[in-house]
Amino acid sequence: MNEYQNFQSMDNNETYETDSTHLSRLDRLRKTMQHMNLDALIITRTDEHLSEYLSPDKERLAYISGFTGSAGTAVILENEHLIDRLKNKTVKNAGNTDITLKNPAAIFVDGRYTIQARVQTSETLFDVFHFTNVRLEDWLIATLGNTARIGIDPKCISYNRYSAIKYALSPYQLELIFTETNLIDEIWTDKPQVQPSPALIFEDHYNGNPSIEKRHLIAQKLKEKNIDVTIISSSESVNWLLNIRGRDVPNLPIVNCFAAVYSCEEIEWFVDLRKIPEDKISDFQHHFGNITYMEENKLEDLINRLAKHKYSVYIDETSTNAWIIEKLKKSNIPLTFGQDLCEYPKACKNPTELKGMRNCHHKDAVAMCRFLAWLDHLTENLINGELKPQAEELVKSHNEATLSDQLFKFRSEQDGFIETSFDTISALGPNAAIIHYNHVNLNRPRALGKDPLYLVDSGGQYNEGTTDITRTVLVGPGLTEEMKERFTLVLKGMIALHLVKFPKGTFGGALDVLARAPLWQNGLNYDHGTGHGVGHCLNVHEGPQAISYRYGQTPLAPGMVTSVEPGYYKENEYGIRCENLCVVETVHDTQNQTEMLAFLPITYVPFDIRLIKKDLLTDDERIWLNNYHLKIREIVREHLSDMEINWLLKATAAI
Repeated sequence: MNEYQNFQSMDNNETYETDSTHLSRLDRLRKTMQHMNLDALIITRTDEHLSEYLSPDKERLAYISGFTGSAGTAVILENEHLIDRLKNKTVKNAGNTDITLKNPAAIFVDGRYTIQARVQTSETLFDVFHFTNVRLEDWLIATLGNTARIGIDPKCISYNRYSAIKYALSPYQLELIFTETNLIDEIWTDKPQVQPSPALIFEDHYNGNPSIEKRHLIAQKLKEKNIDVTIISSSESVNWLLNIRGRDVPNLPIVNCFAAVYSCEEIEWFVDLRKIPEDKISDFQHHFGNITYMEENKLEDLINRLAKHKYSVYIDETSTNAWIIEKLKKSNIPLTFGQDLCEYPKACKNPTELKGMRNCHHKDAVAMCRFLAWLDHLTENLINGELKPQAEELVKSHNEATLSDQLFKFRSEQDGFIETSFDTISALGPNAAIIHYNHVNLNRPRALGKDPLYLVDSGGQYNEGTTDITRTVLVGPGLTEEMKERFTLVLKGMIALHLVKFPKGTFGGALDVLARAPLWQNGLNYDHGTGHGVGHCLNVHEGPQAISYRYGQTPLAPGMVTSVEPGYYKENEYGIRCENLCVVETVHDTQNQTEMLAFLPITYVPFDIRLIKKDLLTDDERIWLNNYHLKIREIVREHLSDMEINWLLKATAAI
């Protein structure tokens, strides 16, 4: 276990990376900041590709703070006593209420991580804020006042976000200073050493669209815009474009790289050349055609060449780091901003990709059903209160880690399985209220036998596609009517999106309310999006589509794969989430002779009918659920043992 992965356990309240460890790191960092005449430092949780998934040597935010979530930003003041000296030790939140400042450092996260950040970070070192409640910019203004120097690594922040911060701070003479290196790297003396892994060809029988055709598509878009070249920073986009994959980061089978694509269809690939074995060059050339291989650190040379030839550049300011765009601007290169040209076609899966997605979801369904059958067999007597002492010892020897390991075993037995698509969220009882909980961060994961509910959110990367599924199931005594009611409300929201038909051009954000409505009617809600796009043997969190009132501004289109995952979380008690992946497909309304769109599930795993309050379901919802469960029988039954089939028949019984 890497040192930056440890944090305070909610289960036993022990701290494994002590406050003194992080205080020592902060002291060393502040000395570096002082040497550079910086009053504050912004630390983002990303890399030069602005990736969600990072290699261990890029987990800088976790190293300095202890927070291991996939999204967040920290700000650290050079003067650790500055807060104590302020006359007004408050900052205004979104509701114009004064929030007390306690520490000379703060972390800003979204709703998935507010609980986790409070648990993982020291309350004597960091304040924790929801980024929509207290803005990073307002915190800096409140603490620094006027005229200060704020350091930031320009390679680890999007140009769009950098510009927004700069604009907000400029009236106060608070200046953003680009650091030449990342200052965390300056103090991280025992940083993990990551060896380059080889790039891999992603065969056309998996991807369904040869790289040369994709290259032609991007070049054609540039010609239509009368632009010479686009620079692509997103590794996922470059991997999609070239039909390659790799093993550079956990859970995401990609090669980290950049690319420049020209309107004449030439490509320059900026990649660590150690990842391209010399004996494979001809195979790569045959696979994606002639391209120019460049070392990944030669982007500045590219910019100089573009300036010399007076080329115009198309670039995405949300997926490109500030260093690249500032270099382009200073070179007086004409820029056109817009969405990454690979993003939309990558999201709209072709028939081969969709077939692969369905196939891998059927395999995943078998693994999940085998796991749930095993788990139900293990806990059946515990739930019924009939557990004998010897059996009780066996049950309670299992915990969140062993359950996750067992699920991984079943999944890894499936043909074409590569790795998990994210760290499994294996959460018992109160830990499930931490939306992106990770048992790996605990020295002592919570044991089975204490709680009625278990939430497991997991997925796999397969040669044919990517999966992501969440189920909440009964594993012990103590189930309450409140738990059943809230599980049913969550399930109703999920079914609502499976039943709805919507016209072409509908934004995901417009549908978000349907999933929340059953909870809203009971004064409840959840603080995360309802759905995200999913890649094809790529990122399990893919844009541009989303079902979210915050981000869902891209029209849903046929071929897009999206999650549907409403939830409910009661802090310190339990969490509930139900998640399927669905394909957006065209459906025909025979009555009105119109074409509409709908979400068709590709995830086929039972929902725990023991948790449902049947009287809360409408007839349409009950019919949908019963038909869904019958479909599961058709898909997985032939792949299960007799014991597992018996479980399946009970789990999918009509209600």
